[in-house]
Amino acid sequence: MLRRFAHRITRNPLLARQLRNHHALSGFGCSLGVALVALLAWAVADTRAAIAMAAGALVVSLTDIPAPRRNKLPLLLANLVQMPVVALLVLATHETLPLFTAAILLIAFASGMATAWGKPGLPLGYGMMMTMAFTMAQPDLPPREQAAHLALQFAGGLCYLLYALLMARLTDTAMRRRAVVDALYAFADYVRGKAALFNPANDLDAVYAELVRRQAAFAERLQTARDFVFVDRCSPEQQALTNGLLALIDAHEAVLASQGDYAPLREAFGDHRVMRLLAAMTHAAADDVLRLAHGGLSGSRPVLDDTPYRNTRPALEREVAALSADPALDHSAAIAVLEAGRRKLLGAIDGLRRVDRALREPAQVDDEDMSRFLSRSSFTPRALRDEFRLDSPVLRYALRLTLAMAAAFALSRWLPWAGHGYWILLTVSLVMRASFSQTRQRQTDRMIGNALGCLFVAVILHLVSAPAVLLGIVFVCIGIAHAFITVRYRVTVTAACVMALLQLHLIAPGSFHISERFFDTVVGVAVAWLFSRVLPSWERDSVTALAARLLGALREYVELALTPDTRDMHYRLARRHVQEALGTLSDAVVRMRDEPASQQQPLATLNVLTTRGYLLLAHIAAARRLSARPDASNVEERLTAARRELGALLGSDVTSVPSTPSPDPLSRRLDAARTDAQAVVTAARTLGVAT
Repeated sequence: MLRRFAHRITRNPLLARQLRNHHALSGFGCSLGVALVALLAWAVADTRAAIAMAAGALVVSLTDIPAPRRNKLPLLLANLVQMPVVALLVLATHETLPLFTAAILLIAFASGMATAWGKPGLPLGYGMMMTMAFTMAQPDLPPREQAAHLALQFAGGLCYLLYALLMARLTDTAMRRRAVVDALYAFADYVRGKAALFNPANDLDAVYAELVRRQAAFAERLQTARDFVFVDRCSPEQQALTNGLLALIDAHEAVLASQGDYAPLREAFGDHRVMRLLAAMTHAAADDVLRLAHGGLSGSRPVLDDTPYRNTRPALEREVAALSADPALDHSAAIAVLEAGRRKLLGAIDGLRRVDRALREPAQVDDEDMSRFLSRSSFTPRALRDEFRLDSPVLRYALRLTLAMAAAFALSRWLPWAGHGYWILLTVSLVMRASFSQTRQRQTDRMIGNALGCLFVAVILHLVSAPAVLLGIVFVCIGIAHAFITVRYRVTVTAACVMALLQLHLIAPGSFHISERFFDTVVGVAVAWLFSRVLPSWERDSVTALAARLLGALREYVELALTPDTRDMHYRLARRHVQEALGTLSDAVVRMRDEPASQQQPLATLNVLTTRGYLLLAHIAAARRLSARPDASNVEERLTAARRELGALLGSDVTSVPSTPSPDPLSRRLDAARTDAQAVVTAARTLGVAT
């Protein structure tokens, strides 16, 4: 029966994808860790000690996010240290309202400023607010018992920290593998999106805009995979993952290089059968990527073969041959583009075979330094100090959060259950984000998730009273909250609500009603919404700088990509910088769409900037590949001329560079690159970017 249930789950594409995600493995590890800490306390002491130690382990587990081993200790240690500091601050001031208010606002400000450390700082801020809520929920105890409770919480957090470091070492290879699997899933989405380009009924600009979004998602997951895979390659299997990831990046470039073929193909062949065959082969290639991901990268035998292309490949060859031989058709240039597109598609499919082989062939460990491809993360005080300026989005968010918490705390004092107003504060801290868009998006998820969470807890507490069973449900919810945080935030909110409410019930049994918690949620969401426009940081304020960053990355990429003797590592770094700049700008545009129209930059101009920048990247990648072909002539001279012209266009007041139409594939790519570069520069100037 269990096997049948597992088979049914794995047949669901969404669940199967999520279960293979590194977040799922991390969530399972967090659940197991908190459970082990509680069981240890139960075996050594009693239920009360188990609840206290589980609370400490739970808080520290918030920062046990999927991250390479080298980044684990600083974040976990920071969360462990803040726990007694925040708890003592609350306990020392709770009897004096002015001091208590000041303590809450100080904690809120520190929670907001933690975002100066980027995404890893968010769970640290959550840890501060969760510690504050747990401490406020505690009943009044004699000082000795309070000290014992705090000591048990700290001991639980410390035990979890040691467990997390051990698990990070034990699951290192599995996390690397799952990070690559996650990148494969994102690449499959990207490849499938390309198939829409072969359908002339789809608006080309809309398809390109969607591809930019998928490209950004793939680039983000690809960077996560780099951070896991490119460090400490001390075994042949880990080196194989590195080789496989590099092969995946090359396969992505092969797909990217075909980007400029679609417009002329649609214009020449419309709804011809050859276009449907190209779309079918593209879908089959996306399915191949999914097969790689579903295989879990385990086993020594390749999983890909020619079965998906057994019918479409010869059918495509026959259609291309028939079109080439048709005397009634006079579109030799279009036939050349069609043949080039077919070759690139087949080359991308062959590239997937190379990814498959590379992942399954243990290789000799390479000593090449890959550290320049890793994300930079720093928890130094300087990162905080640099944000203490009034125009800093981090400082403005911290001040906005502090003001919202002040209003929420004042409001909670008027409620009949004023002693339990911490749930309003916790709701405000979780709903309010650094940007208006993110706050708005999370309002609905938070309301629905908390409504479901409150309902579930009401049912659970009606049916169950045993602390052991309630702790077990808390452990399960920890895993679910971690596992779904990037794909279904509403699921994460629901699980986190159940987890927090049950933990609060265990700390102070019978101290509140579920209906009160739901009303507190409504109040907290309303306060977060009201204060979302206080000291705002609109996306339009960052768009100009992001556009300038994209221009700089494109200049660097053009310079290195069109220099024949550029080292492969330098080229890869420049390509990564462009992809990151495109992804960051695309994400900012998406968030800006949720902001008031009066605070938006021209969306049409931004769409031109992102899509044309994406096409420029594709044309240069294609030109670099074409220049390596043995039949190319005068390559160095043409690349040098194009490099100078494009550099002048992207970096000065030059508005256009004349070009002469040429049937040569390399020249066509370079001409297309010039056209897209002109569009990029024009759009950037419209946004106020100095070139």
